[in-house]
Amino acid sequence: MEAKLQILSLEDNIQDFELICENLKSSGISMIITRVDNKRDFLYSLQNNKYNVILADFNLPGFDAFGALEICNEISPDLPFICVSGSIGEETAIELIKLGAVDYVLKDRLVRLPVAIKRALDEAKEKEIRRLAEESLKVKMKELQRFHDLTVGRELAMIELKKEVNELLLKSGQQEKYKIVG
Repeated sequence: MEAKLQILSLEDNIQDFELICENLKSSGISMIITRVDNKRDFLYSLQNNKYNVILADFNLPGFDAFGALEICNEISPDLPFICVSGSIGEETAIELIKLGAVDYVLKDRLVRLPVAIKRALDEAKEKEIRRLAEESLKVKMKELQRFHDLTVGRELAMIELKKEVNELLLKSGQQEKYKIVG
């Protein structure tokens, strides 16, 4: 059984929220969607719940998508953020994407929303795989460095010991025993 998608919707218009829900349900998305309509509730929900994606209206009373994105970037920077707006200019949408939003969907084109969510989730999964691979690589590099330091350190200590033995042999009138190259 596939887990339900956990969605946080920042939307002050209940009719728009219902349209978003209907659109997602009709596209076959299995979800639990939580609606908040202000900064305080948005912040609380982000801090106290785990979501797969955020859908944020652009304009809310006393709050906007830029503020929501900033909060999201601070609390959960890997959480996909999609702006769903009735009217958003291209420059504004580009600015949101530059700041970390993964997409924007116009409310009169909600048919794009399921595709945008799927793409955002796929990108988030790829980022997570890449992050885990990078973490694993860092661990292996540290292990390799430690092994290198250990073996090279032993080799250098061995060379120094051989030099000291040779010096002591020479001081005692004997010939050097070890030939040291380099």
